[in-house]
Amino acid sequence: MVRINLLPKEEKVKRRAPGISKPVIKMPTGIENYVGIGLVIIVLIIVSVVHIRQKKTISQLNTSIAETRKELRKLDEVVKLVKALDKKRKDLDARIEIIRNLNRGRFEKAKFLYKISSLIPDYCWIEDLGVKGTMVSIKGITFSNQVIAAFMRKLEGEKMFQNIELKNIVGKNVEDHDVMEFELSANIVPETGTPPSSKRVSNVTHKTGGSGK
Repeated sequence: MVRINLLPKEEKVKRRAPGISKPVIKMPTGIENYVGIGLVIIVLIIVSVVHIRQKKTISQLNTSIAETRKELRKLDEVVKLVKALDKKRKDLDARIEIIRNLNRGRFEKAKFLYKISSLIPDYCWIEDLGVKGTMVSIKGITFSNQVIAAFMRKLEGEKMFQNIELKNIVGKNVEDHDVMEFELSANIVPETGTPPSSKRVSNVTHKTGGSGK
């Protein structure tokens, strides 16, 4: 079947007009556009450089932190060693001080006993000698009040003893002999400032011979 288009040419042109036009790409031609693109590129470059530098700085900081922690661990070991050595030194100093005090106490006790024995009058026997703190108590027997008085005067004449006091005196018979049992007390003032350690000594010495009544 043959079709014949009887429309005029004007109608043919009008019917072709509504068709879709082809896309056209327009390139920027103004210098402002090139400047804008350049600024964007520069900003991107700056941001990239800053990011790279920050990343490098963070990496360096992490490395430095790791090294610092490693050094701190070493220092912790050194500190522990120093503390252990310091504790040992303190323990050793304490032991040395104990030994010094013992030696000092021995010297004071020996000096104290020697001093007491040198002051005991004739015909006087010390039965018990006790030291408690700075107080000394002396118990003994003799034949006369005068011997007790002489003993007290000798104690008063020594700087080591103060506040000598007769605590008790009792008459007794020992093996058909009339004797006097007495007790003295005194304060100790040692030259070193520390009294002999507390102890009791029985029968320190006996004095015989010479006058006593």
